[in-house]
Amino acid sequence: MEETQIITGDMLIGDILYDYPEAAQIMEDFGLHCTACSVNAVESLYAGAMGHGMKEDQIDTLISKLNDLARGKKNKADPKSIFMTARAALKVKEFAKVEDKEGWLLRITTHKQECGKEPAYSMDFIKKADKKDKCFEFEGVKIVLNPKDFECLKGSDIDYLQTKFGEGFKITNPNFKKEACCGGESCKS
Repeated sequence: MEETQIITGDMLIGDILYDYPEAAQIMEDFGLHCTACSVNAVESLYAGAMGHGMKEDQIDTLISKLNDLARGKKNKADPKSIFMTARAALKVKEFAKVEDKEGWLLRITTHKQECGKEPAYSMDFIKKADKKDKCFEFEGVKIVLNPKDFECLKGSDIDYLQTKFGEGFKITNPNFKKEACCGGESCKS
């Protein structure tokens, strides 16, 4: 029996990357460099692949690999915790060294956005946690969240992505619902 496809060629590249940020690396490996391009918000996976000169069998293989990723995608974080990848922790350590803040704590804060948009996140180094903060440690990086930010971020994965066109931290937050509005089921921050 053939498995149902989660990712199809008619899906927008930007939507795929939003739901599966790790898909960027797979697309890049196939020569599809639309991962950081503004056109990914309006271009389908099939159109982008054809535009980059892929043949039908290559596109089929790409879609198959993306579906393998999608079928196995579950946040690694416990629903009552957070998770940071080793790659993200390494980047935090690199930034701490550059800023001469090695050994400091990393505070992650959520910021409310327009209705229907995922909260923005900021990361800052601090010397000491507050008494009410939730604390986590990954690969030697200590993360602190105040109770409100923890409620928004619990169950989230924090990764660091690198593509040909850019790089940065990616927080995959299972609490945010794209279709929800500010006062609805999404994070209230």
